[in-house]
Amino acid sequence: MDEAIEVAVRDFLDAARASRDPTAYLHARAAAQGVSVLELDIASLPTRAATLFLVGAYQQLEGFLYDFAEEVGTVAGSPVRARDKGEAPLDWVLDVLPGGLELNKKRIWIERFMILDYYRLARNYLSHPRKSRASLAAQHATITSLDPIIRAAYGVPAPSEPEKLTFDDFLLLTRIVKYVATDLCRLAQPSGSNLVDHAIRLQRSGERALQGLPPESTSPVKRRVRIGRFYRGRFGSSVVPVDLDAIAKALH
Repeated sequence: MDEAIEVAVRDFLDAARASRDPTAYLHARAAAQGVSVLELDIASLPTRAATLFLVGAYQQLEGFLYDFAEEVGTVAGSPVRARDKGEAPLDWVLDVLPGGLELNKKRIWIERFMILDYYRLARNYLSHPRKSRASLAAQHATITSLDPIIRAAYGVPAPSEPEKLTFDDFLLLTRIVKYVATDLCRLAQPSGSNLVDHAIRLQRSGERALQGLPPESTSPVKRRVRIGRFYRGRFGSSVVPVDLDAIAKALH
């Protein structure tokens, strides 16, 4: 959706500039669409749009982190600890995973962590104007030093200053989010015993898909097919054969 909006913004700006009277063009288009618009700072429109994209994308990341932590606790059989006051959500998730915060920063690439943390601070600053900008200056300078690495890995410039965000910032953020989300799933890979215990808990809680399974003694193949289909459908994950066998034998 953000990419579609960016197309609309660019088309509008191209047409407004080509008209040679952007203000008149804006008023004409606003009247045609039935929208009341009094003025437009064309120069700031791309940055304002990029800011909205970035704030929304980071909100989606944080929502994922909370859901991810909850699911990690569900599969493990015990909830992860609550996030401490003032603790960044990504720091919290990395800390509750095996290995802890500092090791897991390296496992997801410290450069990616630094970029996401910069965008977190930028989002907070942009969403709450009274927050200090001082901490962002040093952070941005550090990130800028990674420019060759970022360009080579992601094909876009290093993060912009908060007041100068561009669509490239949105692209960089969303690309790194996808990489980090994949890395988190790898770090949280449940063991075979985790999966067995998880399946048993689900069956005991009344999970319909795990009720009335074909008998292990007479229909082992059908039993495994049912269980495998359940994990693919519910979690989008295929259980490896050895774990599937263990689950099938453990369920009543």
